[in-house]
Amino acid sequence: MKTTRKIIKYAFLLLLSVSFTYGQSIDEERMERDLKIAENILSTLSNGDNRLRLYDNVESNYIPGYGVVFSLPQSSFVFATTVSGQAVYSSGGSGSTYVIASSPTADGEEEIATADVKGKELKADQIAKESEEKTREQMTTFLVDYADLIGQLKPSDRIVVQLRGRNDRIFYSGKKALKSQDGMSAQILKSDLISYKQGKMDRDDVIKKITFTLKDEGEASKDLELFATIFSRLYEPDLSDTYYIASRSIGYTKLEGFGITFSMKVYSSSSDGGFHTIKTTGESGLTQEERNQRIVEMYPKFEKSFKENLLDYGRTIKSLKSDEMLIFKVKLTECRGCDMPQEIEVSVSGKTLQSYDKGSLSKENGLKQVSVKKK
Repeated sequence: MKTTRKIIKYAFLLLLSVSFTYGQSIDEERMERDLKIAENILSTLSNGDNRLRLYDNVESNYIPGYGVVFSLPQSSFVFATTVSGQAVYSSGGSGSTYVIASSPTADGEEEIATADVKGKELKADQIAKESEEKTREQMTTFLVDYADLIGQLKPSDRIVVQLRGRNDRIFYSGKKALKSQDGMSAQILKSDLISYKQGKMDRDDVIKKITFTLKDEGEASKDLELFATIFSRLYEPDLSDTYYIASRSIGYTKLEGFGITFSMKVYSSSSDGGFHTIKTTGESGLTQEERNQRIVEMYPKFEKSFKENLLDYGRTIKSLKSDEMLIFKVKLTECRGCDMPQEIEVSVSGKTLQSYDKGSLSKENGLKQVSVKKK
């Protein structure tokens, strides 16, 4: 009798748990709105500093059971040495600053390059340090003062701000290499923000709750770079028969314990005098209506081939663990009034990729485990 009562009790508690879970389902439209507002805040925070400007391509991703991840494009520091010994410091801002990379000294050591930034001469390592400090300040301001605007998050959810994993290193000639903010991220728990808003912590206390990470992925990032390069090449106009990318820039963020999220933007055509040319098919002289019709017709083929490519080439990412996810967010070509999504999120588990790579999972069954979320 007692055993029966226990079973009934546990069944009742399970039912309550399930009911509570469904009751806490996310309003996706509201979440999307909150994330867009947060993206705008992150961009605005750095508008006053061209050297660290984030522009309008901040990306966000809500991950059920994990939290929200913001991906920031970081201005690049590039010292490109020329034959004459001069180099260019590319700030990503309104212009370039010229740098003199001195020739090796008598003992064979390379002198530190310097740059004239805002009227003062800075050594390259000073530039890197100032950049890191400014980025930390921006992340802290956002997490403490604005991240709580993202509603619906559970107390256990994380809010992560992370620099993109590509094109944010510092290079210059000589033996001395400098690290940039490669792999830099900051995160805080929603529960800490709740305590702060309720007056249980002051500002200094909640800032101490922010976890900063600054690391160089090194060998672990090589397979991610390779994968990004593969997809960049696959979707250049000469290889793609649907949509294409305009440059080889594909960003990614890596979250330990969750997985890797890649992102890119695809295009479909160019226009001249009101007529359109579809680069991947060679069709030209199309009206807007004809162009839109062809773009919509292309979408099913694009989605099908993208799933196949993710399965075929995703297995090259050896650093992806079996319990992690590979996610690819694709912003689709503009097509106003068209019956097609504006963005898709294609995902597959590390376990599926590993099974497919070993031959224990057929391609047909593997593709069934690749999911597509349309927005």
